[in-house]
Amino acid sequence: MHKVFDLPELGLTAEIGKLARQADGAVWIKAGDNVVLATVVASKKDQDYLGFFPLTVEYRERFSSVGKIPGGFVKREGKLSDNEVLTSRLIDRPIRPLFPQEFFNEVQLLCTVYSFDGKFPVNVLALIGASLALTISEIPFLGPVGAVHACKIDGKWKFNAPYSEASDADSDIMIAGTQAGICMVEGHCNNVPESELIDLLFSAHEEIKKQIQWQLDIQKELGVKKAELNNSIDLAGWKKKIKDVLATDYLNPLFSTSKKASYAAFEALENKVVETFESQIKSEEISKTIILSLLDAIVKDELPQEIVKRSKRLDGRALDQVRNIMSEISVLPCAHGSSVFQRGETQALASIILGTGQDAQKTETLLGGLGERSFMLHYNFPPFATGEVKPIRGAGRREIGHGYLAESSFLNVLPSQEQFPYTIRSVVDILESNGSSSMASVCSTSLGLMDAGVPLKSHISGVAMGALRDADGNMHVLTDITGKEDGFGLMDFKVTGTESGIMAFQLDIKDKVGLPRQLMEKALEQARIARIHILCEMAKTLVKPKQLSDLAPRVISFKVPQDKIGAIIGPAGKIIKEIIAKTTTQIDISDDGTVKIYSKDSTAAGRAECWIRIIAGDVKVGSVFTGIIKRVADFGVFVELVPGKEGLIHISTINRQKQNDLYKICKINEPLQVKVVAYDSDTDRIRLVSPELE
Repeated sequence: MHKVFDLPELGLTAEIGKLARQADGAVWIKAGDNVVLATVVASKKDQDYLGFFPLTVEYRERFSSVGKIPGGFVKREGKLSDNEVLTSRLIDRPIRPLFPQEFFNEVQLLCTVYSFDGKFPVNVLALIGASLALTISEIPFLGPVGAVHACKIDGKWKFNAPYSEASDADSDIMIAGTQAGICMVEGHCNNVPESELIDLLFSAHEEIKKQIQWQLDIQKELGVKKAELNNSIDLAGWKKKIKDVLATDYLNPLFSTSKKASYAAFEALENKVVETFESQIKSEEISKTIILSLLDAIVKDELPQEIVKRSKRLDGRALDQVRNIMSEISVLPCAHGSSVFQRGETQALASIILGTGQDAQKTETLLGGLGERSFMLHYNFPPFATGEVKPIRGAGRREIGHGYLAESSFLNVLPSQEQFPYTIRSVVDILESNGSSSMASVCSTSLGLMDAGVPLKSHISGVAMGALRDADGNMHVLTDITGKEDGFGLMDFKVTGTESGIMAFQLDIKDKVGLPRQLMEKALEQARIARIHILCEMAKTLVKPKQLSDLAPRVISFKVPQDKIGAIIGPAGKIIKEIIAKTTTQIDISDDGTVKIYSKDSTAAGRAECWIRIIAGDVKVGSVFTGIIKRVADFGVFVELVPGKEGLIHISTINRQKQNDLYKICKINEPLQVKVVAYDSDTDRIRLVSPELE
């Protein structure tokens, strides 16, 4: 049954029942010439609880969608790019909480971009398509969800702007929500006030509700019936049995200023409950995994009530209190900048390296072509940070996501390439973790960049906010959450910024209901107060950027005429290679004529600059050179001033007596001191004289 559904307000068209018909749900969703296929399949065999919901989300961009063949040696798509990983996470995060707690079947959601014209954000198209595929399937899904891409262009917010406009915006935000409220936000901005952000989010929610109603109307017209959950175990009954064996004060040992003590108390509680039901586990009446899962659910239900009752959190802090902060700079002697930032039991080490233009990362995007990334923040989370033993297999989706969030915080405070022509890399290793490690990486990077001498416009700090609901349904905001508070809480809201405003944020709601406006306002206000407090603590270590690190290469940057670039490079790069070899510098030349010379030796850099300027036609009359004799002719001597640029000593300027023995006096490849007496920029000819020949 092939049907087509339109949403004219957004220009969306969804085709159902024509393609990928063996998937549980498949949507061919279009906006103009943008096309995404979203499919979802759930395993047919009921599974026992694994300790997590086995949802896999994968977003893919095909280069064929823009008529391109992938670059590099392998001409087919390989592992996900960072952008594909980030978009996969954007789709996963608002959808994952919207499955029933009793549903354990494996679910795979695939979104593939088959056509892209750049006039509608395909990440929005993919998320809406994914939600609709779930909505029209029999898979139990408590959605739908909708999404909006917001960009601030010329001081005004615009929804779902085309790529050509969005790529120049200084604020870029992805917003997702359910019918009830906002459930996921991620993006970066430029000192946006809290009140402006709140107005934007709830204005976007009005657009999201239209998308959701459209999906519900499609579901109704198709007559979709959701599959009933077939759970052979009485989870509610077992939950009551476990609750009945718990002591009235079983939560008390969890309240400790030490993470190790609190986690040990929880582990002891788990062991005690497992021992109580050991016979039922052995007889396979119930599994240990389900017992522990139900215990975890009980703690998540009751711990928030206990925290509200005591007005104190597990580590003894007030609800709006930031953990103790310590920071230190210049901890790594051979790095260009470094810092350690510690907040409570979370510790981040940042290593800053300043490189040349050739160190910039080349990126290939669908419409952007080949670009360069001159600032990189790489976040690492080794297993020892939480006292665990795990295999290390490179950066996972979490590391890429946390690194990107932290990196985007600095986009609007970094100097321009004209002001500071370096490639900058921050490597952040989390050495110890008890929550909010991504925000610690922001703080450590900010201190490390200033330690390296990077002229940041201002310090950046970050804080993670949480929320819990008491027995009366009232919501309470937590400042600077720990790992356990992230686990049992209803919200993970990371906010970074300066004293003036917000620079980046990431919001995930774990509740089935979206975030109400009042809670958002309270969370942002508490985050603002905490952010400023953290900035003040960081300022005790370092207030403003230091002098450029002595270990960093020095750089000279200037422009030459574009039509002279070829002469500077020379045939097969001969000239530029010779300059680099003779001056031991590194030289980058951009298509717009910008030349960057990197060297730790200022004299060598000056020589390279002089040579390039002369080749580019910046020849000053009166300049003196020690040149190399290249040719002797009847009408004069050709002398190479610098590689690739020669001048002529005309015979008329040479002593008459020396003219007769000119071939003997002027030997090829011998040095000769000369002075520039004339330069014709139209013909690029240089006239010289030599004191030795006068």
